[in-house]
Amino acid sequence: ERKIRQGVEQSATRLKTDLKKDGVSDLVIELTIDTFRIQQFMEQYMAIDYSTAGMRGASHEAADRYDSLLNKYYKKLAAVLAPEDRKVLVQAQKAWITYRDSELKLVGVVSKDEYSGGGTVQQLIDSSYYLEIIKSRTIDIYDHLLRAAQTY
Repeated sequence: ERKIRQGVEQSATRLKTDLKKDGVSDLVIELTIDTFRIQQFMEQYMAIDYSTAGMRGASHEAADRYDSLLNKYYKKLAAVLAPEDRKVLVQAQKAWITYRDSELKLVGVVSKDEYSGGGTVQQLIDSSYYLEIIKSRTIDIYDHLLRAAQTY
């Protein structure tokens, strides 16, 4: 795991240097590097441990890391919004959390043997769905930040 992280960090450093040379904005570079690290680690980890447990573990770790990014970019967005507008962000995020929890509950129901046919593949589908829902919201919040910060 440590070796994978070292390789990912070296690749991320090279990518960051290339993006800076190309004149990409700091905020775009930040998300690009953040997501690059997550995706590269997950892919390389699954290439080594391609068991169901390994793939599920990698997906859950990636989802946890995207959740950390979601919090990071949420805070950045809140910082650029006026106090009254922050209330709208908080309300939207609370609604999204309710949606996320309900959607994941539905995924669990649909994964039951009587609906899905069962099998270990259902666990992979569930963990992939969890990852995608968190990743999607992270990107949405980041996109709002880009607009609010007027940085493209």
